Amino acid sequence: MAKIQQQLLFLLLCISALTWYSCKKETVVLPALSYDYFPIEEGRFIIYDVDSIYHSENDNNNDDSVYAYHFQIKDKIDSTFIDLEGRANQIRLRYRRDNDTMQWELSDVWTQYLSSTSAYLTEDNIKYHKLSFPINSTASWNGNDSNTEEEEIYFYDYFHEGDVINSLSFDSTLSVIQIDENNYVETIFGNEKYAAGVGMIYKERNDLGKTNGQVVKGLEYRMVVVDYGKE
Repeated sequence: MAKIQQQLLFLLLCISALTWYSCKKETVVLPALSYDYFPIEEGRFIIYDVDSIYHSENDNNNDDSVYAYHFQIKDKIDSTFIDLEGRANQIRLRYRRDNDTMQWELSDVWTQYLSSTSAYLTEDNIKYHKLSFPINSTASWNGNDSNTEEEEIYFYDYFHEGDVINSLSFDSTLSVIQIDENNYVETIFGNEKYAAGVGMIYKERNDLGKTNGQVVKGLEYRMVVVDYGKE
């Protein structure tokens, strides 16, 4: 009987050790904070100021061929559905208005998916790999690994750092560099910033063509958070 009791005690100690190790390993590999950068809770919303500058072909710095647009976008997590693979996805409703005195009008319906290793957002039927887990300084991934666009290797510029954007303070943010090419014939730059518990708080995307080092065509696009919360 004493031998059986000793074996049971040994087994319990082993189970306890394995449970402790598993919990510890999970905490190290993927802290809960990592998920917070990509919220999935229904009712969460973010409002952005958006600036879009379009350079027509061969403008040669002619102001008449540079078109600037300013408007606002509201991005809201609406509901959750189960896809064909049994995974929970969220529907994100995108609203647009020209300024903050006007009513919101629904412009797009997007979807998102969060797993233990990645966060995906489908924009206009194109699926992008936005975040990769675990978050660390060596992480890199192809943001277009689920679509037919050219490869773009994303990486974390910084993470888990405080930041102030548009007079709003955030305790923990990260920055993803999506592409950074600047040469004599083109400037292509992509950057998104996320705040824990909020989501994307900043986006910049420039796709510009040059002639003799001067911008002659392309688009400059920027989104900056102005408000966020839950409805």
